[in-house]
Amino acid sequence: MPSIFISRELGAESPFSQLFDPKEVQIHGESLVEFHLRPFNAVPDCDWCFFSSRQAVRFFFLGLKNAHLALPKSVKIGVLGEGTAQALKNQALAPDFLGNGDPDTVGRAFAIVAEGQKVLFPRAAQSRESIQKSMSGTVAVIDLVVYENLPRTDFELPHADILVFTSPLNAQAYFAKYPLQADQQVLAIGQTTADALRSICGREVQIAESPSELALAEKCQELMKKRD
Repeated sequence: MPSIFISRELGAESPFSQLFDPKEVQIHGESLVEFHLRPFNAVPDCDWCFFSSRQAVRFFFLGLKNAHLALPKSVKIGVLGEGTAQALKNQALAPDFLGNGDPDTVGRAFAIVAEGQKVLFPRAAQSRESIQKSMSGTVAVIDLVVYENLPRTDFELPHADILVFTSPLNAQAYFAKYPLQADQQVLAIGQTTADALRSICGREVQIAESPSELALAEKCQELMKKRD
């Protein structure tokens, strides 16, 4: 039976759960990264708060709650893409700026919107800071580490025909344990992850049309048809 691994926990609403018949394709979704809150005791003065991941949203608001803090209502919120916007919705908030999920494109667009203003970036300790770097000199960048993200080693995965990676750290964790087999295809959620995979694997990788689970699932369908 054809098989797919994706480095993300999948719910019943996931496109991978909806587009693939479990009797025909084996899907295994599991994050290979563990997350831990990095406590903070103040929110720096800022005009914008920009989130580049769902985990950044999750741990920022958890940190606020634990420290009995609140984000001032005057602060506008920007997010990288739809997945991050959904995480923000879970906090009963809506973004003032919504990107398309591509760090380079979003960085350029947001730099125009927030030019000359102070922007807070809640982030992971291991973040590559792609958005921040793309806006250097345009906005006043304020970093706030709100969580630790570390590669796991305590996992055992079945062989998969297609390997789907949603972050560079997930790729690092996987290939620290398993070598890439000749018959396996590798798919990245975006350019940053693809660049990391090329460096690790020394091989060209596929990239989803957009950084979303739907685009990843559709690309997997396309790759499956070609394998047939």
